[in-house]
Amino acid sequence: MTFLPPYSLRRRLFATAAAAGVLAPAWVRAADPPFPARTVTLISPYAAGGTNDFLARLIAQRMGEVLKGTIVVDNRAGANGNVGAGVVAKALPDGYTLLMGNSATHGTNPTLYPNQPFSADKDFAPVGMVGSVPIVAVVHSGLNIGSVADLRAYARAHPGKLAFGSSGVGGTGHLCGEALKAAAGIDMVHVPYKGDAPAVADAMGGQVGLAFVGIASAASQAQGGKIRIIAVAHPRRVGSLPDVPTLGEAGFADMEFAQWYALFARAGTPAAVVERMNQATRTVLANPEVQKAMAPQGAEPTYMTPAQLQAFYQREIVRFREIIQRLNIKVGA
Repeated sequence: MTFLPPYSLRRRLFATAAAAGVLAPAWVRAADPPFPARTVTLISPYAAGGTNDFLARLIAQRMGEVLKGTIVVDNRAGANGNVGAGVVAKALPDGYTLLMGNSATHGTNPTLYPNQPFSADKDFAPVGMVGSVPIVAVVHSGLNIGSVADLRAYARAHPGKLAFGSSGVGGTGHLCGEALKAAAGIDMVHVPYKGDAPAVADAMGGQVGLAFVGIASAASQAQGGKIRIIAVAHPRRVGSLPDVPTLGEAGFADMEFAQWYALFARAGTPAAVVERMNQATRTVLANPEVQKAMAPQGAEPTYMTPAQLQAFYQREIVRFREIIQRLNIKVGA
């Protein structure tokens, strides 16, 4: 039997707790509406059609089912994810505006944009990791480039003439291209885009000779022969691309670049709401149908608690800062 104090005593306890700013007891909180009580907006800070957009829509649908609510995706592209991230950084801390953040918004951008009007570390509440997608090097099918060795030979024969696209300045695709450029001793020109999808589209059309993008944005086009995937920036070959060698196999060790994706809310969002969403991501990522949907995209489902995610992205900020400074990568470059 559950014991409750007499009514008069309950009133005094409630009044005392309220005056002291203490959380109300469970029997009072039980009347609060469950989360979500209305539509949740998930900001995808890149153009539609790319990896970020794909995962945002997949997670929005499945999390909505788990939470028994509606989650809609809103694409806010610009400034390598800063535009969309800024929307969430200024949102109410109630959990109803989320960000599909990534290795740019919470990895490279803090170094590249030191004067941005929000803090990647202080203005967001980490909710949970979603997954990671290795970067691949894709080339225009019209170029006689079938391997990294071919790429190196072609670039050396045409110094400064070969352009490569990426999702934006400082994104993992851009860093991968610059790192390979430095390691191979070749001269290539970077062309930033507002996401992987437009970068792949221009590689297909020949506006750029190659692109460094996530697998999800390149796999289907490569199957159709419109572009050619010549390498993956991963410690091991990817299951969906068993015949594509790693950059390590091509002679370039320690070339590991992946786009990772994670959910963030506004800092100050109630811990109970964050925990509810985190557990929903855990359920979603364990779903075989979700894993099956992510597999062809080269995406590896990865669950993390909010604390684990925070520790992870803080390490990534440090790692990327070293790479950015060593390669002298700057916004506008």
